[in-house]
Amino acid sequence: MIVRSSYFILRRMLRNYIGMVILLVTPIALITVLGMIADDAVNESLGIPIQDEIAVTMVFAFLMFGGFYTMEYIRGDLMTSMKWRMYSLPYQAHKHAYSILISSSLFNVLQSFIIVVYTFFVYDVHWGNLAFVLLTLLTVSILIQFLFTNLVLGVNNYKTAERLGTGFGLVCLMLAEVWFPLPEGRLFHLLSTYSNPFSLGKNMIFANMTGENIDKALISFLILITSSILLAISAAYFGRRKLL
Repeated sequence: MIVRSSYFILRRMLRNYIGMVILLVTPIALITVLGMIADDAVNESLGIPIQDEIAVTMVFAFLMFGGFYTMEYIRGDLMTSMKWRMYSLPYQAHKHAYSILISSSLFNVLQSFIIVVYTFFVYDVHWGNLAFVLLTLLTVSILIQFLFTNLVLGVNNYKTAERLGTGFGLVCLMLAEVWFPLPEGRLFHLLSTYSNPFSLGKNMIFANMTGENIDKALISFLILITSSILLAISAAYFGRRKLL
């Protein structure tokens, strides 16, 4: 039942053309413009073209906000007047929440991977092993979906949950040094390297691109998996309180 309902929810998401434009066309446009400005410049510390770094940054920047799909669908289907129609269905509400979470994860991975494939063929971005890129997008997306599920189920006021989701995405971009570098020091180095899903996903992709810092990529993967398990447990707790 969860697989079948996930399929139909994914179809609903694919019909959201405004969301598709925001999460698919906007990053591609930004990659094009910023890539033209960067021209053939190379990031010497990473040893990759800045065009490649821009593509990685845009993919993960928009992925940080992909959890709003999960929030909106859980709220719309299970927490508004619509919920009485959903509760009349021959399966439990928490299973519908799982279906939304699965669909939203797949939708965000699909949207991000389309950008990866597009930049690979059009801008010759060297992503490395595409199967590993897909695994990275999936692990980051799952963590984001569980985090936003916790927000919509654990915070009583939906507007507050939305603001927290926006704040989370912006803080991730700041800690990953997208806008400006953090001060020097061991603490800030740890914060910029391992403290948020943006940096963790970026660590894995850069290791895949360059073949270096494999240990950093492995640590990042373990942190993502462990964090997702903890968030899944807390989401189940909040779900029992609010949906059952």
